[in-house]
Amino acid sequence: MIRLALLALLAAAPAAAQEAAPPRALTLDEYRGALESLAAGLGSGDWEGARALAGALRGARVGADTGAFEADPSLLAAVEAARDAARAARARQQVLKVLASFDGIGAAPEPDAARLARLAREEAARRPREGGTIDPSLPVRAPTLPERLKLWLDRAAAWLLEWLDKLLDWLWRAGPRRERERSGATPAVVTALVAAIALVLAAAAVRSLKRRDLDEARGEAGEASPERDEDPLSREAAEWERYAGELASAGRRREAVRAWYHAVLVALFRAGRLHHQKGRTNWEYVAQVEPEVLWRGDFVSLTEVFDREWYGRDATAPEALRECAARAREVLRSAHREAVA
Repeated sequence: MIRLALLALLAAAPAAAQEAAPPRALTLDEYRGALESLAAGLGSGDWEGARALAGALRGARVGADTGAFEADPSLLAAVEAARDAARAARARQQVLKVLASFDGIGAAPEPDAARLARLAREEAARRPREGGTIDPSLPVRAPTLPERLKLWLDRAAAWLLEWLDKLLDWLWRAGPRRERERSGATPAVVTALVAAIALVLAAAAVRSLKRRDLDEARGEAGEASPERDEDPLSREAAEWERYAGELASAGRRREAVRAWYHAVLVALFRAGRLHHQKGRTNWEYVAQVEPEVLWRGDFVSLTEVFDREWYGRDATAPEALRECAARAREVLRSAHREAVA
């Protein structure tokens, strides 16, 4: 099967082609058939034939309704490096992933002008203006944990003192009469009991405030509905970045990975580097980026992390979230530099 695909590719090239000749052009169906041959060869152990076919595909331009693109050089390099079973298995998985991304490719849709315009207005409204003064009536910052603890203790002081007074009175009346008559001082056991109760109440107050902080963080991170979180255009890029931080603080690392990926997608939509289409796969978006783009490698790695964590795992480790955030920030910085230039 690989030999047939290789012969077809060689026959498609001019007989007297030289190195200076233009890149060979393939249709999407021809490219898909060649990738299917690569997957079959890698799976059957015909690694030499797969490497030869990958070499023949290098530099080929593939025409599609969504625009022409070059045969993925990183994918072909992985196939050419398949000289043992482990590397062949990894290369075959990459080939199958690219083949899966071809399903459902259609004509390039018109951009959703209304949603993009809404995002532009929201971003313009949040961009700070130069000059001006600060309204003194606005709150400067939220109270710190010690400040909130002091406020809580102040409000509880009256209730606590009244409760302790009643407790002391009850203990005094419940004690032996002769002991009270011989000593007008409060028994040592009563003093120790009151001190222990005060310490327990103070520890409970601190724990309650910390739990409230965690609940508030989880509440803020959970404001959006699941339907909104699935739509990249439901927020602008900066909002997705902020939302990713809230999700990570609440321990929802897997959802934070998705938020970082959506931030990158929206930024690339806004920069015109990608064209949004509902139902389009992540690897179709990767195929839209030209191989010579400097940040393409980070975008490929980010897509691999997102697919692995979102579709392949039930929980995300902190290391995976840090890797995703680092890749996303690299793509965002590069896209921003391109926009400024």
